Amino acid sequence: MGVTETDKGVIINTESGSSAEIYYYGAHVVSWKSGGKERLFMSSKSALDGSKAIRGGIPVVFPIFGPPPTSPPEYASLSQHGFARNQIWKLDKIIMDRPEGISIRFLAPSPPESFQHKYKLAYVITLSEHQLCTDIHIINEDEKEFKFQTLLHTYLAIPDYKKIKISNINKGTTYKDKILDGKLVQSDGEDIIIDKPIDRVYHKVPSQEIFVDDGAGSGYKVRFRGFEDVTVWNPTEEVGKGIADMEDKGWEKYVCIEPGYVREFKSLAPGEEFLGQQVLTVL
Repeated sequence: MGVTETDKGVIINTESGSSAEIYYYGAHVVSWKSGGKERLFMSSKSALDGSKAIRGGIPVVFPIFGPPPTSPPEYASLSQHGFARNQIWKLDKIIMDRPEGISIRFLAPSPPESFQHKYKLAYVITLSEHQLCTDIHIINEDEKEFKFQTLLHTYLAIPDYKKIKISNINKGTTYKDKILDGKLVQSDGEDIIIDKPIDRVYHKVPSQEIFVDDGAGSGYKVRFRGFEDVTVWNPTEEVGKGIADMEDKGWEKYVCIEPGYVREFKSLAPGEEFLGQQVLTVL
């Protein structure tokens, strides 16, 4: 039980039998087991050797979401979703190691030389019997304003994407529909089903809680704080079969519910801190 370091990362186990594995590469959560089941999807075709970003689990997106903006120059030169998921993080501290739960903190390394900003980026992962909490902490250590986007690209494991229902996104919530070339749409408040590709960024979701009914008597509650936006994504076969590191029919086994701050850039004054929290609960 407790905290075990390996050559690739850290494994945490509670007395209740739940566990999580986090790689140093990207501080990437690659496994979360609760109730005897794996709760995160990982593509069997994903590279796990540090050669490219990992497909599945919980990637950390920072300091941009999606393709880079055209300006300023240090952002325009970044790769998709930024560099945090491709960096080697380190285990900084075991915050708590008790029978009922374990909490550990990772620290990101310095940014690439071309990215001229000073900040501290920490990631706290807390595991209990039926819950996994992941917190992003960002402190602006510069003497000037720091702007960024951040998101947790969570792949929740499900039995069959065709049977799930996603609920509790408030009626009237605006979302950007990437399938419709970024068209802005207002949510009708109805449950979401996946019968075609879906790629929506919901802006400033009032409820800050989303429920996933997996259609098999279980599911998840995704609660978030600090993070105000949430992306819902599943490519279905139509798009999924074109993803190089996606296993065959992998899109049938997950839905991405991704809390973040991505509708615009978050701005921190010198010394100011941002905390974005995701709490995943098995229902």
